[in-house]
Amino acid sequence: MSGPEGIANVREGGIPDPAGWEDPATGLFGPDFWHRLLASEVARSFRYRRPLTVVLLDLEGIDELQLAWGDDLARQAIHAAGQCVRHLARSSDQCARIGPTRFGILLTETDEVAAINFVERVREAGPSSLSRMAGQVRFRFGWASPALGEAAEAVMRRAESRMAADRAD
Repeated sequence: MSGPEGIANVREGGIPDPAGWEDPATGLFGPDFWHRLLASEVARSFRYRRPLTVVLLDLEGIDELQLAWGDDLARQAIHAAGQCVRHLARSSDQCARIGPTRFGILLTETDEVAAINFVERVREAGPSSLSRMAGQVRFRFGWASPALGEAAEAVMRRAESRMAADRAD
C-alpha cells in the first residue's frame, strides 16, 4: 500500500476508527485512500464503459459484542471481517476500512450480478471467519454500480440505501 501511514483514532467505546491512507487495525486501505480511489474508478468506468460495482459491508452487533466481551474481542471481529473480505476479493479488487464497523470493496470489471455472487460468498464465509463471535455479529451489505456519468457520492448513497434494506430484512 502506498501513501503515508494512517493513524487509527479511538472513538468512544474503544473501537478504533480508521483514518488516513491505511488502517493499521486491519492492514487494509483507509478512508482517505478509499475516497480517492472511488472517484478515480468511477471516472475510469465511465470513460472506458467498463463495469464496476461498489460493495459496502457493515458489521452489525459490534457495539453489543464490545459491551459483553470487551474491546479486544470487538477488535478481533473487525480484523477477522477485514481479512475475510480481502481473502475473497480478487487481486484487482480494492478493499478498505472506511468506518469503525464499515468496509468498502471496489469490484473492478464486475457488474451487479457478479457482485451479488461476491456478496453471497462473503455472507457465507463471514460467520466462520468470526468463529466465537459469529452469533453476535451480522454482516450487512449494500452495493451499486455507477450509471453513466453518475458521481461517486451518488453511487455510495445507492449502496447505503441497499444496505438499509438489508438491515430491514
